[in-house]
Amino acid sequence: MSTQTLLPNRDCETCDVCCIVPSIDVSDIQKASSARCVHCTEGCAIYETRPAVCRDYFCGWRRLPAIPQDWRPDKCGVLTELTTVDISPSRQATGIVLTLIANPLKTVRAPWFSAFVARTIAANTPVFLALPGPTGHMPARIMLNGQAMNEALRRSQGRVKECLEIALAALKAHTFVEQTLDFKGNDATGDPWTQRL
Repeated sequence: MSTQTLLPNRDCETCDVCCIVPSIDVSDIQKASSARCVHCTEGCAIYETRPAVCRDYFCGWRRLPAIPQDWRPDKCGVLTELTTVDISPSRQATGIVLTLIANPLKTVRAPWFSAFVARTIAANTPVFLALPGPTGHMPARIMLNGQAMNEALRRSQGRVKECLEIALAALKAHTFVEQTLDFKGNDATGDPWTQRL
């Protein structure tokens, strides 16, 4: 799975999900998860001088051809991100985290979502389902690859949807852990994200 170059014809435009959902914890800038960055007003107020962590970040929709064209995070309600997964002590793989940011139950029940998950797992790519926590808390995340999903893939799309609903229920029951930022001095945490996109 190539992750190095940005895809043509995919621009962030007005999408600002990455300025809200993830936490940022580097010396240049700190922001709690699930809070709008103070610099994110109508676009980024410090775009030309934004820190390297912001300059270098691109979600999976900008980087992976496997992510459908209509999956821009602010439009589909799913933030896709890349993650590194330890397959064995000496081997790593690139996986995908699917963070549900708008009506999670409706999303996991949507045929376009379950079909993508099924295709991606069938291609032996690690896939995680995630829910953002309250402001300042770590997200909940669960790996979808496993025996139950493999059996569902062999049976039907409806079984895949059922597995996704079970995973979502587990995420919703999760006790979100408060986040501790390592760096201080450049806090950009703005208003809490109280409404799903």
